[in-house]
Amino acid sequence: MNTKIPKETRRQKQKNETRGIILDIARSYFSEVGFNKTTIRKIAQKAEIGFGTVFNYFPDKSSLLIAALLDDLVKVQKNAMVSFPSDVTVCEKFLYLSNLFYQYYSKNPDLSRTLIKEMWFVKGQCGDALKEQADQYILLISRIIDDGKKRGEIKEEVNSNIAAASFFSHYYSVLLLGLNGAEFKPDNLVVMLKMMLDQTMDGIGVNK
Repeated sequence: MNTKIPKETRRQKQKNETRGIILDIARSYFSEVGFNKTTIRKIAQKAEIGFGTVFNYFPDKSSLLIAALLDDLVKVQKNAMVSFPSDVTVCEKFLYLSNLFYQYYSKNPDLSRTLIKEMWFVKGQCGDALKEQADQYILLISRIIDDGKKRGEIKEEVNSNIAAASFFSHYYSVLLLGLNGAEFKPDNLVVMLKMMLDQTMDGIGVNK
């Protein structure tokens, strides 16, 4: 029986390993010295690969930053699914989830500010991965709202996707306010987010 690993499989494995090394080194540099002081050349030297090799995986430094931190954000979301509270309200579930992300961003506010700034118009594979992560996050919120319908917390006629987008916009606007402030305090952001959600749930229109 021939158990030889196909050449393409070996090549792909090597590419994945190299990509992982680049990301680990980039993540370390970004955290220690910041985005502006990190250079592709330094990353290549530390990884012991050619300067141009990095560009075979990432077209620019912004894409490298997003790829490095996106892995972390995906881990935060996966960890949330493991520890997600069950017997609480829709808003409490969403606040729990949002707090995990706020806590992550609070570890390095300067780097988080750069990430938010750079992520808006990134294209290519990193842009697609970023959009997929955001879509998955909104889908998770939508499922929370669907569960709220079953529990009688949310009106049946509510469009879950639109409601999820509304919840996400609250989460994101609070995140931006926090990053724009002098201090980034997740607990304060959660309080602000809760006030927004409470008003959303109550509604601001007068019933006639």
